[in-house]
Amino acid sequence: MKQQNKSGEMNFDFKIFPEIKTERLVLKKPDLNNHNDVTAVFKLRSSEEINKFIVTKRVETLAEAKTFIMNFDQLYKNKSRVFWLIKFEKQTIGSIVLHQISTADQYAEIGYKLKPKYQNKGIMSEALKAVLQFGFSKLKLKTIEAFTHKNNLASIALLEKHHFKYQPERRDLGIPDNRIWKLKKL
Repeated sequence: MKQQNKSGEMNFDFKIFPEIKTERLVLKKPDLNNHNDVTAVFKLRSSEEINKFIVTKRVETLAEAKTFIMNFDQLYKNKSRVFWLIKFEKQTIGSIVLHQISTADQYAEIGYKLKPKYQNKGIMSEALKAVLQFGFSKLKLKTIEAFTHKNNLASIALLEKHHFKYQPERRDLGIPDNRIWKLKKL
C-alpha cells in the first residue's frame, strides 16, 4: 500500500482503500452493493437537519445515493477524493471526506457530516483526528482546509480544537457565507 520514493517521502498508491479504525470507530468505504451503505449515504446527504449549513444539492433518491457512491469511487481512482462512512457500534452515523486532493500541491479539503444524536460526544473529533493523521502521514499533505458556514459554531469549534486557523482574508467564492479554515503541517 505504501512505497518509498527517492526523496524518502511515502506515497499512498490508492490501490487499496484505507479503512481506518480508532478506539470507537471504523471509517470504511461505502459499498455500492450494500443496501445499508446506500441508505446511509441517502440519509446523510438528504437530511435537512444534517445539511442545514451545507449548500450542496441534496440526494433525493436511493438511485442518486448510488450515483454518489459511484462518483466517489471514480474520484478515488483518480486520486482526488477519499470518502469514508463513519461506523459507531455497528451503525453508520456519519461521513468524512478528503477531497480536492492534489498530491502535487500537497493539499486537500476536508468535510464531514454526523447524525445529530451522535453530536457532542467526541465522535467527529475522533474521526477528524484519524483522517488528519492519514492525510499528513500517508498522503504527505502539507495543507488541509475546511470550508464551513459562518454560523456553524459546532464545526468551527471542532476545527479550532484541531488547530485549524481561520483565514479572514479569504472567501469561498461559490458560497459567500462559508469561511475558510486552514491547517498546515509543521
